[in-house]
Amino acid sequence: MTRVSNFTRTLLFSTMTFCLLCATLPAPAHATSQEMRLTSFRLSETDGALMLTFGVGVTQLDQLRVLLNEGVLVELNCQVDLSRPRSYWFRKNLAETNITSQLYYDTLTKEYFLTLPDNKAPHRNKSLRKLLEGAWKSISLPVGSTTLMTSGNEYRVTLSVEMVNTDVPEWLSKSFFFWSWDPAPPIQYSTDFTY
Repeated sequence: MTRVSNFTRTLLFSTMTFCLLCATLPAPAHATSQEMRLTSFRLSETDGALMLTFGVGVTQLDQLRVLLNEGVLVELNCQVDLSRPRSYWFRKNLAETNITSQLYYDTLTKEYFLTLPDNKAPHRNKSLRKLLEGAWKSISLPVGSTTLMTSGNEYRVTLSVEMVNTDVPEWLSKSFFFWSWDPAPPIQYSTDFTY
């Protein structure tokens, strides 16, 4: 009887200590439902290449602004996959494209900066809203060459977008693997089409 009650006391104490530890950890940036959203998703064929044009918006700019003003570097990672179905196996991946856009705040100039892979000079603006609407409103990515596709077959284009807080130490992200430190949860969208 005493052995069971000691075990119960130890278990209760350990549980309360763990809950107290979790309550004192800093909250993740998207704890109050900050989200990204796709504003458009359009496929087109240009000069023998399949192009994807899309836009990314953020619902709670104030949370992102606070994070940037604290000196955090935020990356927007976009990945596009072109695949085709197979009869008895997983989908076959035909092409993959990745881009990264970096967003940061300069305390000296009091401006927000955003880099895109196709531009050498970063976009800059004192207004975070205007900067994001101008740079992330229309992003174009090459999906793959049309020579990879055969007329009359079905294909799928999948877009994965994630916003990453790059200033979280690796040991912290690995220690609390169940805790997200990113400004917004990732989004994924796919569409099937016949070429």
